[in-house]
Amino acid sequence: MWIEKIKESGRPIVCSVSGGKDSTSMILFFKEQGLTKTNEIHYVFADTGWEHPDLYKYLDEVVEPLCGKLHRVRSEKTPDMIELVRKKKMFPSRQFRFCTQELKVKPIRNFLSQFESPINAVGIRAQESFRRSTMEEFEEGGPLDVDTWRPLISWVIEDIVGIHARHDVKPCSLYLRDQLPASRVGCFPCIMSKKKEIRALAEDKHGRERIVQIRNLEKEMGDAAKARNPDNVRPTFFQSREQDKEMWPIDEVVDWSRTSWGGKQFELFVPSNPSERGCQLWGLCDLPDEDGEFSP
Repeated sequence: MWIEKIKESGRPIVCSVSGGKDSTSMILFFKEQGLTKTNEIHYVFADTGWEHPDLYKYLDEVVEPLCGKLHRVRSEKTPDMIELVRKKKMFPSRQFRFCTQELKVKPIRNFLSQFESPINAVGIRAQESFRRSTMEEFEEGGPLDVDTWRPLISWVIEDIVGIHARHDVKPCSLYLRDQLPASRVGCFPCIMSKKKEIRALAEDKHGRERIVQIRNLEKEMGDAAKARNPDNVRPTFFQSREQDKEMWPIDEVVDWSRTSWGGKQFELFVPSNPSERGCQLWGLCDLPDEDGEFSP
């Protein structure tokens, strides 16, 4: 097993933390396996400045106490998503995902550079996608030019739920919403967000504030693009998948997210499905709340 080899090596481990269910599981796994006794472990969070307030709260109240110390790193040149868009004079896209490179990869690579022969540990699971299912548990000279360890690569969602339960650790509240629970946490929103995630953004108080930010940023970038060249296409945060429509203003995207399958008929209410309640997955629907009462 790779974990035994890593223990024997005594090499420093830099654990990338997002506040999501998988990286939190990795922290708990390290504790169960006694890695904190054999290796120097450093926990790092790449802060894009574009996260949900509940995620920042979870990092403060749950993740950092588990870690002992959580190093929060940002890009030295462009501290957050809005400034990055202004600097690039464009939004990230499926073809040019410079947001990941500038706001996550470079800050973490810079953090790794201070250690001698570090191991970069990431909470990636094969179950998440086909691409991830092709990844090895241990990769020499990985994506960040250091050895990469994926200790949870063979885990399934039941393993993730189980380790949280064993340690009596709740996941981020975004996973536990009765309606439109998050399947992932991270950039709020991501340019690759699915329809359900955009609908959740539109139904969220903080999400509505973010929509206003995106609308204003689209206007700012659009006005600048037109000033450079009247023939320029006005840039938008999301790109349409339709061949005849390159860009997609945020308000149109939100309207589309509220439609049923096929994107033609608007749904008056958020679809209700008891089996999709976030607390159902985590076995938390019947836990008492802070006042000792049982939540519905």
